[in-house]
Amino acid sequence: MKKITFLFVLILSSFAFAQNPVVTGYIDSTCPNADGRTLELYVEGSVDFAGWNIVRQSNGGGFNTNIDISALGTVSDDFVYITNDETILLQEFGISANVLVNGSINSNGNDGFQIINPDDVVIDRFGEDGVNGSNTAWDHLDSYAYRINGATPNAGNFNPSNWLFGGVALLDGEGLCNGGDGFNTLVPFGTFSPTGSGNANIVTSADVASLFYFEGNFDSINAEGSFTVQGLNLTEDITVSSPANFELSLTSQGTFSNSLTLTQTSGEVPATEIFVRLQTGLSAGFYEGDITAVADGVTENVNVSGEVLAATPQLDVQTGDISGLNYDLGEGPSQEESFVVEGQFLIDDINISVSENFEVSLSTGTGFTTSVDILQTGGNASATVYVRLASGLTEGPYSGSLEVSSANATSETIALSGNVLGELTSDMVITGVFDGPLTGGTPKVIELFVIRDISDLSVFGVGSANNGGGSDGQEFTFPNVAASVGDYIYIASEQPNFNAFFGFDPDYTSNVANNNGDDAVELFQNGEVIDTFGDIDTDGTDEAWEYTDGWAYRLNNSGPDGATFVLNNWEFSGPGENEDDTSQGAATNPWPIGTFTTTLGLNNFDSTSIKIYPNPVSNGMLTVESSTTADLEVQLFNMLGQRVLTSKALGSINVSDLNTGVYLVRVIQGASFITKKIVIN
Repeated sequence: MKKITFLFVLILSSFAFAQNPVVTGYIDSTCPNADGRTLELYVEGSVDFAGWNIVRQSNGGGFNTNIDISALGTVSDDFVYITNDETILLQEFGISANVLVNGSINSNGNDGFQIINPDDVVIDRFGEDGVNGSNTAWDHLDSYAYRINGATPNAGNFNPSNWLFGGVALLDGEGLCNGGDGFNTLVPFGTFSPTGSGNANIVTSADVASLFYFEGNFDSINAEGSFTVQGLNLTEDITVSSPANFELSLTSQGTFSNSLTLTQTSGEVPATEIFVRLQTGLSAGFYEGDITAVADGVTENVNVSGEVLAATPQLDVQTGDISGLNYDLGEGPSQEESFVVEGQFLIDDINISVSENFEVSLSTGTGFTTSVDILQTGGNASATVYVRLASGLTEGPYSGSLEVSSANATSETIALSGNVLGELTSDMVITGVFDGPLTGGTPKVIELFVIRDISDLSVFGVGSANNGGGSDGQEFTFPNVAASVGDYIYIASEQPNFNAFFGFDPDYTSNVANNNGDDAVELFQNGEVIDTFGDIDTDGTDEAWEYTDGWAYRLNNSGPDGATFVLNNWEFSGPGENEDDTSQGAATNPWPIGTFTTTLGLNNFDSTSIKIYPNPVSNGMLTVESSTTADLEVQLFNMLGQRVLTSKALGSINVSDLNTGVYLVRVIQGASFITKKIVIN
């Protein structure tokens, strides 16, 4: 009786086992946003999925994310797919039946899944519990994992030997979603067989292209590429053969031949990387053909192409255009920029020449001139090249070019640009900001005032700091035009509503003025901040300087204030004061546009009236002299913006206690100042 009972239980157990689903595959999709990640199950027999769950493990953190799959209903002898994007699944595999969409199918190639039935019994598992799959036998990052035919549900006892893996990063750049081959050419979804047999299948990776070397100069690195071959349900080994002019190997830069054999074991050939290269000794020209992988009457092709280039003189200039070759007036040359120039198959030396105002050398710090030669030996040449803006230039921007040439080679030209920066002055000041009431919160305006004649406005610029996010630097630069003392300059976010509200056109339109009433503004000269409205690191909402649907205006005879906002130098309308206004003339509390006045421009305080020497300072004493009799103050700042010395006495100033380095000297008369950079040795 016991034997009969045991046999009856065994039969029931076997019957129940045959009705369970099994995890058969997962793709770690490389489509944008990881769309198309998909888990495949196979149902042998019939299963009603009501109450069933997939449980996900992330990064070895245990199986704890439940995914209800009840909506699959009853499935018989078929595959089912749980995906985060059914559109990608259809596009890449043509699969639309038995599909369930769930955003929790977003695992990377180091995560696991298990199936549990309505009684919370683990039926099958992929991945080791509590283990991050990275760098393990089952790692499938940017790739796939697929179950070997005949494997049965493991009740939680995962064994990687029952799986095939495509190899980490196999799918990088692949998929129709990325402009590559469809995932169905690489991932064997829908091929699992519970009986251990099925149709023979060979899977290959993408085509190999862009192999090259120069005629008579074989390059084993650039002449070589690779692809993968995998086989399922095979009875024969796979024979891989190369087309004419190409050869194959199982190791990079190893021994190459025209064909290889991949041995199947239990019908499977795991994903195997195969290296292909152009043959040596080919004549110049383009070569192309199909690599074939053949077994059991199945043939898969991988196209391979490459080129043998004619060995004509070649130049390689390893840089793009070079800018930022700047220095302060009287302190040239600029810093150096360096790059590498190489040549192959040369019949003459490489010449490098620069246009007027620039210099070039093959050594840092010395030997600068307008033209240098890199000597070739045996047709090859290589050197590091240094370029800079020459010293002794007058204030202003400079542009030019650097040309690299050699006989019968295609010359290359690099654009060069730099600036000789003048002294920082107080020749311009921010005098007002306006957040308008018309459509779109317009007009939005920045008003500036010219304190002294300016011959070239292009050394000035404006930046905005939005919502307390800190400085964005100089976002608008004025053109190279002159401005006269007493000029008001208006920058607006747009022209029509500015004109509609104020009755005239702004001088400039720029997004730099597209500010709300909680944003700050910075005025720059030669890249340095010379005046500021608002705290650039604070959102102005509910601050004393907020001007939402209103305005702020500078008090007469104040500013510029440098990089520090001085609240007491401003008056404010208050938020919302202009929100119902339709024009400046009809406003009950109008912006005092164009009313700022100052006497700062009446003195002769400028860079010509101040002398600062020596530079560099080597004896611990800095001398500051002035031709004006007004009271002056001297401040020194380090390059972190920290004030390290203040002196109200001119003449010799003791700086011997300061560390060696670069400092800014600011000479101040009232609210006017000039700034000069010095070096202390």
